[in-house]
Amino acid sequence: MKKIIALAIATTMVFAIAACGDTAAETSAVETVAETAVEETVAEETVAETEAAVEETEAEVEESEAAEETEAAEESVEETEAEA
Repeated sequence: MKKIIALAIATTMVFAIAACGDTAAETSAVETVAETAVEETVAEETVAETEAAVEETEAEVEESEAAEETEAAEESVEETEAEA
């Protein structure tokens, strides 16, 4: 009788240990989801920063072109005044 009780207790302990072993797999899945979310956030921030830099560059180009047009117009006026 003692051997049967010992076997039942040992079997119960094996199942208990096996049931506790699944938490690593669940934690791994949670960590993977969290890492993916972080990567997506970083990618979105990088895209936003790049778009902002492009907008700044476009604004600088427009200012530069406007300055060149102004200089060309001033030179044209000076040439016209010199001819007159």
